[in-house]
Amino acid sequence: MLETSVSFAISFLVGLLIGIEREHSHAEGTQAIGVRTFILLALLGTLTATINQLVITVIISTFIFTIIIFGYLRSTSIQKRKIDLGITTEISASLVYCLGYMAPSANLLAVSLSALVLLVLIERQYLHKLARKKFKPHEIETTIILVIFTLGILPVLPNHTIDPWNLFNPRNFGILIVVIAAIQFAGYVLIRLFGESFGMALTGFLGGFVSSSAVFANLPHTLRSHPKVTHAVIASAILATTATLIELLLIILVASPTLLIIIIKPIFVMIIISLAISFFLLHYQKKMGHTTSPVTNPLHLLSILRTSIFIASAVVIITLAKHFVGTQGVLVISFLGGLFELQGISLATALLYLDQDLTSHFATLALYAAVLASFISKFCLLWILSPPRFALQTSLYLFLILLSGTVTYWVVH
Repeated sequence: MLETSVSFAISFLVGLLIGIEREHSHAEGTQAIGVRTFILLALLGTLTATINQLVITVIISTFIFTIIIFGYLRSTSIQKRKIDLGITTEISASLVYCLGYMAPSANLLAVSLSALVLLVLIERQYLHKLARKKFKPHEIETTIILVIFTLGILPVLPNHTIDPWNLFNPRNFGILIVVIAAIQFAGYVLIRLFGESFGMALTGFLGGFVSSSAVFANLPHTLRSHPKVTHAVIASAILATTATLIELLLIILVASPTLLIIIIKPIFVMIIISLAISFFLLHYQKKMGHTTSPVTNPLHLLSILRTSIFIASAVVIITLAKHFVGTQGVLVISFLGGLFELQGISLATALLYLDQDLTSHFATLALYAAVLASFISKFCLLWILSPPRFALQTSLYLFLILLSGTVTYWVVH
C-alpha cells in the first residue's frame, strides 16, 4: 500500500510540475491540455500500470493518445490563428502518461526522466538559440561524422590483433582516433561557449581523464590554432596532468584504500601544485589580454591521423619492450606501462597488492615508477612535437610538479 501511494504521489508531482510549465508557456486559451489534464494523465498512467491487465492497458493507452491528437487538432482549428503552436505540449502529455506508467516499477528512472523533460521544456528558448545561432552547419556535420564513426564503424572493427606479431589491434586504433578527435571537437565547442582561455583549460582537464597523452600530443595543433594564448595552452596541459593524478587516486581508492593511504601524500602535493600553477597561468593570461583567434575548423583530420599514428607507434614499441623484459620485472613493466597508460598500470598494481602478490613497498615503488614514466612521456611529446620555446616553458612547470612530489616522498619516507 505504501509503495503504491508513493507511485501515485510521484505521478501527481510529475504531472503538476510539467503541467505548470506548459501552462506558462502558452497564452491563455491557445492550447487544450492544461495543468489539470497533465496531472490526470500521469495518475491514469500509474493506475493502468497498477491494474496491469494487457487489454485494459491497450484500451486506455489508445484512448489517451487519441484524446491528445484530437486536442491538438482542436487547438489548431479554433479561430484562424497565424501562430505556430507546435506539438511540444502534446508530446509532453504523451511522455507524462508514460512516466506515470513507469512510476510503480521504476520510481527513480521516472523521476530522473521527468526532471530531464522539465529541463528541456524550461530551457526551450536557450535551445532554440543554440540550434539556430550558436551551431553552424559545418559543426553539425562534424558531430554527425563523429557519431557515425563511433557508433557505426568502431563497433565493427576487429577487436583482436591482425598481424603476425600481435601488435596492431584495429579496434584500439579506432578508439585512439575517436579520443583525439573528441578532444579536438570538445575543445572547439568549449572555446566557443566559454572563450579561449577557460575553454582550453576545461578541455585539458576533461581530456586528462580520458588520455593525458592524447591531450599533450594534440598541443601543437591547439597552439597553431590559438597562438596568442600560449599561457592558457600550457594551463590546459598542466590541468590534463592534474586530471590524470586525480584519476590515479580515485582508482587506488576503489581498488585498495589501504594502498591509497601509503601513496596519497606525494600525489596530493603534486595535484595542489599543478592546480596553483594552472590558476597562475590563467590569471596571467587574463591580465595580458589578447585578440581572440578565429576558430573555423572543429576537426583537423591530418593532425588527428598524425597524432594517432605517433601514439600507436609508441605503444607498439612499449609492447615489444615488455615482451623482451618479461613479466618478472614489476618495476620495469610499471615504468613502461606508465609511459602511455597510467590508469591501467595503477589498477593492476593495486589489485596485485590487494591479492598480496606485491608488498606495500614494491606496490608503492611501482606506482611511483608509473607516475615518473607518465611525466617522462609528456616531456618527450613536448620536445618532439611542440616548438622549443613552448616545450621549455611547459617542461619547467611539469618539472616543478614532479619535484614537489619527489621532495614530499623523501620527507614522508
